[in-house]
Amino acid sequence: MRHSVIAAISLLLSNPLLAATPDDPQWPHEAECRKWADIQVPPRDIGHAPQQCDAQSLYYGKDGKGTGRDLAAVRQCAYRERGTGAAVKEQGAVFGGSGLLMMLYANGEGVARNIPLAKRFACEYEGAPMEVSGRLEHLDAIASGKDRKPMDICDDVTSGLMMGFCAKREGDSARTQRDTNWTSLQSSWSPAQRGALAEMRKAADAYFISVSREETDMSGTARGMMAENAYDNLDKALLTDVANFERGKFPKMRAQDFVAADRGLNATYKKVLTRLNANPDSGPYGTVTAEGVRTTQRLWLGYRDAWVRFAAARYPAVAADAWRAWLTRDRNGALIDIISD
Repeated sequence: MRHSVIAAISLLLSNPLLAATPDDPQWPHEAECRKWADIQVPPRDIGHAPQQCDAQSLYYGKDGKGTGRDLAAVRQCAYRERGTGAAVKEQGAVFGGSGLLMMLYANGEGVARNIPLAKRFACEYEGAPMEVSGRLEHLDAIASGKDRKPMDICDDVTSGLMMGFCAKREGDSARTQRDTNWTSLQSSWSPAQRGALAEMRKAADAYFISVSREETDMSGTARGMMAENAYDNLDKALLTDVANFERGKFPKMRAQDFVAADRGLNATYKKVLTRLNANPDSGPYGTVTAEGVRTTQRLWLGYRDAWVRFAAARYPAVAADAWRAWLTRDRNGALIDIISD
């Protein structure tokens, strides 16, 4: 499930090598970076990493927190990635190579702290001009003792693209934790209940991804962050809702509320499509289109039906139409948000 949204988001992020380079006349720290270009790399630090390695995964680990990581292996892999040049970033290893080496030497993680070398890697990593400027200033603050917190690549981002990558990384970690929580939540359930939950979450994933792609304005450079946030908000809410239901805190909707809720949703849906069809070319709703909303609505219907089947298995005392009313009310609000000012 987690991999599908990551794949979807990656399609929206064209190239992590951001616009500026040290040869650009607009580069604000060209002279500053030249000071650090010849700082020597300690040969003993390079080591011998496997031909195929992923420094980002080694550093952050499965839990996103780097629990039990081998910092020597991280460093050696980052040096191998650095040696491959720009292709590494183009393949998506945004948090490896020179950027990760900057962090290791700035923080003294597995090596002696070396701010000049960290500055060399900060300049090598490149990025938007203000990001490079911010990282160099950040390193000065660490050197002077003004900043004692561990440095992270995402601390000084200014570009929409990099914000998207950072949001994705945080989302990966949060989803891993949620997967752990889901496992704990259903530990005492019957096989039929766990199976119904798995089917519901599969349908939820398809719907959530469609919301992040089709019902989120993707016209700006921060589109990756917007898509990631749209998915995560829905995914977090789903876990929160089920956890509340496990404590007996059910929605205050009745079966008889469904007819009115469904009528309201149909009216809102038609209104949204009318607005979007009247503004087909990146109007006030950006990249959101009527066809995208239709696609998402079909997936929502599948999600709603899967939810009702799950609820019948796990919460049989609550009427199916009460669940439909609750889900319909939430979908109505989501559609209204698309066209709201």
